[in-house]
Amino acid sequence: MKRIFLFLVAIFSTFFLPADDHKPGNMADIAKAMVSAGYEGRDAFASMVEKHMADDGYNYPDRFVGFGFYYNPQSENPNTITSTVEGSSAAAAMKVGDVVLSIDGESAWQDAEPGPRKLGDVSSITVLRNGSELDLELALGVVNPRFVKADWLVGINGSSAEDWGSNMIDYNVIEAVAGESSAYVLHWRKFKDAESGVDAEQYAITRIGFNEDGMVNFVAELEEEELWYRQTGWTITR
Repeated sequence: MKRIFLFLVAIFSTFFLPADDHKPGNMADIAKAMVSAGYEGRDAFASMVEKHMADDGYNYPDRFVGFGFYYNPQSENPNTITSTVEGSSAAAAMKVGDVVLSIDGESAWQDAEPGPRKLGDVSSITVLRNGSELDLELALGVVNPRFVKADWLVGINGSSAEDWGSNMIDYNVIEAVAGESSAYVLHWRKFKDAESGVDAEQYAITRIGFNEDGMVNFVAELEEEELWYRQTGWTITR
C-alpha cells in the first residue's frame, strides 16, 4: 500500500511570530505556525523548518512495518535505494545505491500487492550492487524512521510545489498547548484520497520538542490512520 504524505496546501492562513520568537514561552506559537505552514505550501513549510529547527533536530515520520529502505519512484532510477533506516533489516543488508531487481521473485515490486504478512516474515530480495546480482534475505520489522534537519529539507525542497497538498479540501489548526519542553498541536484535515478518489477526514496531533535555546529539536505526529483507510475502502486483514 502506498503511503500518502499529507503536508498540505491552504490559501487562507497567514501567521506572524515576534522577533524574539525563540524564547521558551513562545513554543505554542511556533508549533502552531509550523503546522499551519505545512498546510500552506512547500516553500512556507521549508522556510519554517529552516528558521526554527536546530541543525541537530529530527523529524520522526510514522512508524511502519517493513524492511526499512527508501527509494524515489519519481527519479530517473526509481528502483535505487536512497537511504536505509538505522536498526532495520535493510540497514544491515543493503547499501545506498543498490538497485532492487525483485522482491520474492516479483520484478514489478513497487506495484505488487503483498498478501498477509506479519512481523518476522522473511522475503528474498535480489539487488544489483557494483555490477553483480546479490540475493538478500530481509525480515519484516517495526521501522522507526527519523530524518535529521538537512535530510528533511532535501526531501521537502525536492517535492513539487504545485503538487504539495493538491488533494487537500479543507483543514483547521485547532489549538496548541505547551509543556516544559514540547508543544502539542491538534489539527483536522479533509482530503481526497489519491488512490480511491474518495473524500476522507481525520484528526492529527503533532508533537514538537524544543531545546534549551527554544529551537525545535524534533517533530513527530500521530494521526487517525485506520480511520482514513476504512473511509477510503481499505480493509485490514490477517
